[in-house]
Amino acid sequence: MTKKVYRVRNWRQYNKALCHRGSLTFWFSAEVLSGWKEDRSSWRHGNQVYTDMFILSALTLRQIYRLPLRATTGLMSSIIQLLKRSDKVAHYSTLCRRARSLHVSLAVKHSERARHVLIDSTGVQVIGESEWKYFKYGVKKCRYQTWKKLHITMDAETQEILSATMTDSINLDSNSLPDLVQAIPGKISQITGDGAYDKKNCYQSAHERNAKPVFPPQHNASLQRNKYKKNLSLLARDKIIEEIGRGRTPERHERLRLWKKANQYHRRSLVETAMFRLKSLFGDQMRSRHPLNQLTDLLIRCYAMNRITALGMPDSEPIN
Repeated sequence: MTKKVYRVRNWRQYNKALCHRGSLTFWFSAEVLSGWKEDRSSWRHGNQVYTDMFILSALTLRQIYRLPLRATTGLMSSIIQLLKRSDKVAHYSTLCRRARSLHVSLAVKHSERARHVLIDSTGVQVIGESEWKYFKYGVKKCRYQTWKKLHITMDAETQEILSATMTDSINLDSNSLPDLVQAIPGKISQITGDGAYDKKNCYQSAHERNAKPVFPPQHNASLQRNKYKKNLSLLARDKIIEEIGRGRTPERHERLRLWKKANQYHRRSLVETAMFRLKSLFGDQMRSRHPLNQLTDLLIRCYAMNRITALGMPDSEPIN
């Protein structure tokens, strides 16, 4: 089977959006400039309290250009000088401290339609003690590296990240789905995930939001044993098992393929593409050591990704 070839129909608009991603004027809108100044009405022990907008702008530039905190302070100082403003820049220690309690909104647009939600996770490496020794002294790295998991949900139509969270690498993907789905505003028509989300709590979360769960069950999945008192949220799973069957037979494989095609399961590749875009733009490593700072870094990356997606996305079509 030959691989499909796609053609971008809006290349001129998409090319402008790609160039506009690196523009500093894009990241410093009128809203940012109006909320730049320090909140002088609330001083703490003689120290000026910087607004959340200022802290978010600085940390966003840090993630976009992959800068250390000290270099981020220098970049902000130079931008203030170019803008001919007299505002002071927060110290890099202030940026680190404020990042722990900073509320990051993903800037999700309101939608009247019911969303088709895609969910997936990926690993992000934390630069720990062994990696620091390797970078600075050339010491051989330890066998064990520290990883965190980034879990995201995405709108299949707009490719907008709806919610995100971070967990340890040993945490199951299914444990994060209820909180992620609960954080999504508006209606949900379908929740699509891989076989890792074929769990009871995932079906219950989909049932509470009146959404259709599309999670392929394992080859040895069983129906509910109690025929008289069944869990209503698992009826959808029982229906899938009855439709595709059990075992590793070629017949079940064919029925599973047709079931995936009928339920748009393969649109899940869009969220995998979003993970690739995140790692391509921001890398797959974090240098923050505190867990709250690490969560803030990942949420800012998702926020920046939504802003980049809003600039323009390619409109592609398959070539026959």
